[in-house]
Amino acid sequence: MKRQNIILFILLGLLFLPWLGEVVFNTKGEPREAIVAMSMLDSGDWILPVSYGEDIPYKPPMFAWLIAIFSVVFNGGVVNEFTSRLPSALAAIGMLIAMWHLIKPRLGATRAWAVTLVTATSFEFFRSASACRVDMVLTACMVGAIIALYNLDKHKLNYLWATLLLSGAVLTKGPIGALLPCLAMGLYFLFRGDNFFKALLRLVPVCLASFLLPALWYYGAWIKGGDGFLALAIEENIGRLTGSMSYDSHVNPWWYNITSLLAGMLPWTVPVVIALCYRRVRQTLKKIKLDRGLPLMSWTVALTILVFYCIPESKRSVYLLPCYPFLAYGVVWVIDTVRDTLLMRYTTRVLAVLAVIVPITALILSYTGLGHLRLESVPAWRWPLALIPTMAGLWWLLTRRAEANANAGAILMVFTMMLAYNAAFAPMVLNPKSDRPAAETIAHIVKQDTPVYGIVEGDRLLRYYTINFYLGDRMLRAESINDVPHGAWMIAPTLPDGVKGDTLTVKSCDTRAPIILFQRP
Repeated sequence: MKRQNIILFILLGLLFLPWLGEVVFNTKGEPREAIVAMSMLDSGDWILPVSYGEDIPYKPPMFAWLIAIFSVVFNGGVVNEFTSRLPSALAAIGMLIAMWHLIKPRLGATRAWAVTLVTATSFEFFRSASACRVDMVLTACMVGAIIALYNLDKHKLNYLWATLLLSGAVLTKGPIGALLPCLAMGLYFLFRGDNFFKALLRLVPVCLASFLLPALWYYGAWIKGGDGFLALAIEENIGRLTGSMSYDSHVNPWWYNITSLLAGMLPWTVPVVIALCYRRVRQTLKKIKLDRGLPLMSWTVALTILVFYCIPESKRSVYLLPCYPFLAYGVVWVIDTVRDTLLMRYTTRVLAVLAVIVPITALILSYTGLGHLRLESVPAWRWPLALIPTMAGLWWLLTRRAEANANAGAILMVFTMMLAYNAAFAPMVLNPKSDRPAAETIAHIVKQDTPVYGIVEGDRLLRYYTINFYLGDRMLRAESINDVPHGAWMIAPTLPDGVKGDTLTVKSCDTRAPIILFQRP
């Protein structure tokens, strides 16, 4: 068991950890989270730090605490891309190992490996595991708590683990982090035949206890932030669910969640959808009876989370991340049912061909360019990493026969392609999109201790988060040029009449508009 744990950690660590700092921030979401941790370390305020001159965090501080701690331990107290993304990567790895331990005793090592690697290589999960966003830490806490609640009868210590993990979920995103796992497991207990009051007595004390630690932070944040913090907390935690927010936030129809799951489970969605056309799969589905254990729990949790997030108007694909390890269980069951068919053999061959062609094509494009798309050249030392899929694809096409395990081959091809993407191709594609060069230009022109004002017209919530991060959180927000002192430096998408300035970029990764640096006359 220990040997398999080490191998699993090495594989998952190789997929995620070494490459976390290779991609600079290129969306507004990542630096927005990192700036909170930066403000914590700079100000010493770990309860309700202020960033961008006036902004208090929209979310509880667990994720920012982790970034700040990792920055102190690994980077001398300086927040960078690596330390900002490390909590998400470690949370993903820890959750996947926990799922492996849940599945192996019940379904065997082969199925456990398959479920773990299918989860890790599903598009949405893979993307979130390398992002400086709260969602993966929240997912790990929720799924870990679900596993602990599932194993309550095995050891009383699981009550403590469930409580701590649910507390972590609340401190990461809010009360929904504890309420939703308890709702899902309460339904599971009822579906498997438990007495209603027995299930209630199991879950209510755990759920209530999980709010004790977060309550201390909420109280401290309310003391510091007053009614402004209280209004924000109510809006984010209640208004988002009831559709009563003061602004529109990711408003989408109910079927958005279905399409998000289909896209998020790629590339595994494709063989599963095709496999459902097979008679053997349909007949097996008709005959299947979910036992009271892992299959019933997996489907109950996945469907509860999916249905719950179909209710509020605010919908995002990352809200559904806790579904993915349980959906992967179903994906593995389906592809295992058709493992010896032409479908999986051809699926693996197609993936092998892509593994050969795509890296070579991407390497060529990194040096020749692709129309107006800006690409960063892949340095020579990364070429061996970029060509790992090519070697794996050639090996499969040239040496594997028809009786080879097509499922294992498919997982191998996808794993190596995603490894190559993180190691070589993500910087190539994403780094040119970043506003970091604009921030470096500003840092060269404007003295270090001088604030820079940012104006974003038409959106009171949008900020120049990427530039602010790379300037060390010295930007201030202004509604208009009239709110800026005379002679102050500022950036905006347009120049006022009669004012000269420098266009730093024609399309900001934060605002999707030009960034122009100038001084107010």
